[in-house]
Amino acid sequence: MNRALQNLVKKELCPDGIWQLADTVKSVLIHQILRLPKHEVSKLEMRYPKSPAEMRAFLVKFFTRHYFQIQNYLVDYMTSQDFLNLVKLGQLRILDIGSGPAVAPLAITDMLSCILKHLGYLGAWPKGKTIKVSYVLNDTSFVCLDTGQRMLTDYFRIRRDYEKEIINNQIISVQKAFPDNINLLQRAGFNLAAYDIIVFSYVISPLNENLGFHNLVDGLLKAEKLCRYDGRILIVQDKYEESLMRRISRAIGTSSEKQVLTQYIYPKRNDNEIYTYIYYCCLYAPIRKVKFRALGVI
Repeated sequence: MNRALQNLVKKELCPDGIWQLADTVKSVLIHQILRLPKHEVSKLEMRYPKSPAEMRAFLVKFFTRHYFQIQNYLVDYMTSQDFLNLVKLGQLRILDIGSGPAVAPLAITDMLSCILKHLGYLGAWPKGKTIKVSYVLNDTSFVCLDTGQRMLTDYFRIRRDYEKEIINNQIISVQKAFPDNINLLQRAGFNLAAYDIIVFSYVISPLNENLGFHNLVDGLLKAEKLCRYDGRILIVQDKYEESLMRRISRAIGTSSEKQVLTQYIYPKRNDNEIYTYIYYCCLYAPIRKVKFRALGVI
């Protein structure tokens, strides 16, 4: 069943091997772009937005790239029995560190919506059963947190009239740098009963620059303690940080993988805008690392 489910999800979200935005997410993205001012910004400002104009540039340039990278790498896990067993409990709690405009939570939520729909078609999801999704967004930029909250709220507002399997339980914003915010994240985690998925998307490089490698690794190990025993931690970074990803994965006792994806660009300037990107990911379950340490493997 899991292979059939994965094929159905990929056929909808990635037809012919090209990732495409679902209509709801496309509407959310375009709405946010249009409401923000358009001014020239630098590449650094665009990558780490702190003003409305910088946020608009980020959404135009980077949103879909990061969004599809999350979906491309998580589709295997999210259609696995491990993940399905988790969401059958009726809750999903996501912590996004360095969240930007909630790209990863949106990518996870919309793929979850697609999965639940096809589980229903396969007779493997009870009619009327819902999942409450809670989000903790962490960033030092107010415009990132504000835009992320707006995009998640808009997403649920658009889809609530015709899809009710997923409920937006709550959105919590934490505007303090990681890992100095670990106590705040821990308190939010206690309120939510720990996190099912913790995401570090395109934040490892600036954290390494600001903290130094050893403090970054120490922060990642602390984050593991916030994760549910059968949850997952996902780290994503572009191809230019391959060596850093490999150093980090070795330091925390797991492995990183090279990924390649092909996608459409949004907003489109023409119908032929298809690009291929290379990036690196690390997805692991802290509980398995604990078992490996006990066995003397790591």
